[in-house]
Amino acid sequence: MGAGSQDRRAAGPGVESTGLSDLAQAAPAFVPESLLETTLDGRYELTAHLASGGMGAVFRARHVHLRKDVAVKVLRPELSSAPEIVERFRREAEIASALEHENIVRVTDFGRSEQGLLFLVMELLTGESLFDRLRREGFLPPEQAVPILWQVCAGLDAAHAMGVVHRDLKPENVFLARSASGREVTKLLDFGIAKLATPAAGGGTQAGIVVGTPEYLAPEQATGGPVDARADLYAVGLIAWKTLAGRHPFRAEDQRALLMMQATQPVPLLTEARPDLAALPALVSVVARACAKDPAGRPPSAAALRDQLAAALGPAFLVPPGATPAPPPHLSPRRLTPVIGRASDPTISLPSQPTPPRPPALRRAAATVSGAARGVWTGGWTTIAWARSHPLVTAALAAALLAAAGGVWLAAWHRARPAAEARARLAAGDPKAARTVVDDALASRPGDPELLRLRGQALHRSGQVDQGIEAYRAARASGPLDAPALQDLAQDLGRERSLADHAARVLRETGAPAVPALRGAALEGPGVQRARALALLRDLGAEDQVDRVQAYGALLADPDCELRRAAAVRLGELGSRLALPRLREAAGAKAEKRWLLGYVTRTPACGAAEAAEAVKRIEAVR
Repeated sequence: MGAGSQDRRAAGPGVESTGLSDLAQAAPAFVPESLLETTLDGRYELTAHLASGGMGAVFRARHVHLRKDVAVKVLRPELSSAPEIVERFRREAEIASALEHENIVRVTDFGRSEQGLLFLVMELLTGESLFDRLRREGFLPPEQAVPILWQVCAGLDAAHAMGVVHRDLKPENVFLARSASGREVTKLLDFGIAKLATPAAGGGTQAGIVVGTPEYLAPEQATGGPVDARADLYAVGLIAWKTLAGRHPFRAEDQRALLMMQATQPVPLLTEARPDLAALPALVSVVARACAKDPAGRPPSAAALRDQLAAALGPAFLVPPGATPAPPPHLSPRRLTPVIGRASDPTISLPSQPTPPRPPALRRAAATVSGAARGVWTGGWTTIAWARSHPLVTAALAAALLAAAGGVWLAAWHRARPAAEARARLAAGDPKAARTVVDDALASRPGDPELLRLRGQALHRSGQVDQGIEAYRAARASGPLDAPALQDLAQDLGRERSLADHAARVLRETGAPAVPALRGAALEGPGVQRARALALLRDLGAEDQVDRVQAYGALLADPDCELRRAAAVRLGELGSRLALPRLREAAGAKAEKRWLLGYVTRTPACGAAEAAEAVKRIEAVR
């Protein structure tokens, strides 16, 4: 796990997405802390600041009468005079309060305080966003990713059934909340730019206006075209892509180029980033369909995508405990009509695909199976009657289905068995046995990244570090590295020079997913490891993600003279006055040398001159 990871509390609709309101971005400085201990509407006392954004801030609050903790989203005071912003905030409250589903954050109140502050009251959640988890973990294995995506689709299905299109789905708006019992529940946040897709719903965005976050915009959104529920499914597809691959499928230099890619370029297959996912072709196919550029090529509904994701994972998928069951189709007549299509055409018409002619025997078999399917859909009694009158066909169909399901399950189990056994051996403290298991499996699957990662772990724990680093390098060439691998590599930075350089090359090639492990290595461990981790963070443009004054300041007392000198020079470059106390102490440090007859001389310690120069450099800047 990445260093420094911890739970955080957040609430319902998160703070504003980037680039959604020029007015909000141009607003003057807003200091949320100034509102602490304020009581809104005589009921909600703001007790802690949780998060901020362009539109406002989210606070932890206590209901003064019920003595219950809630989350309160407060609109920036200077935006209360902008009618379109106020309307959007009001619409978020109206929409979110109407969406009653376990996988959607619950909104309980909305109002304006005596001071004129607009606020929204939501349930208080404990946990982290999918964005934060991916930043820490890099990517998630399918058995963890699919249940999260399944719950996202379940929440969307409830919203779409009420005619609401989210339009700004992204990992930041997918919150992984922990219930009081410890169960993890996925919650959808921030319906701030949601669209009521019914013809009479006003308040929707005009054609030609682009809203949302560019990384997850559907092509029809990127071009300012009409938007329906299938735009949310495209966003789910991209979220699935990033969750499973560890990165976004598109890489662009700026937002304009990214919008162009969203509008015109096909989303690459998951296997381009994760070749090992070829073992789950159904999952790769489902994600590809969700990412189709043409809305007609995507699944017809969030419920359909949810079911396809579960089926693609096969026996490994477990319905999240306590998940809200989907209502029967006959109880949800509005499932698609108000969300997809136009007022004049409330249905979806998928283009028919030409099929090659089939031999007569195959046509007869297909007709028989089709008749069976029709019997199933007309009701339980019709199905039973048909089965009784066609016992041989029924038995053949059942046998074929069982054989297919059994074959898929057996193949998946056989493929996953070596990795599971190797993990068990590692957990039992037997890395040599784990390596034997992995090496045997690699003989038939030489490029499997999961097996290569496990081989790297086994070699590290056996003391064969150089070979372990090489195994991680080979694994990275086939797929992203996981948190244990990155932690091993970050700790290797404290080893002898050749090993440290080898590990540094792999970490540098890994890029952003290596940052959490490097942050941990920069703050704990031997001085040389911390210095090398800081250098790598600087190379990756992520040095500012650690407390640099603390990190480099600690190196001023390291036994290694060269590290003390380098740390002093870097602190001088950073120019923070917070570093002055430690630099002055280092500048005044003396080294003692004892001669014969007890004679002692005191001279400036190694690094003292560099520390003194850094003090002058910082003090010269006023």
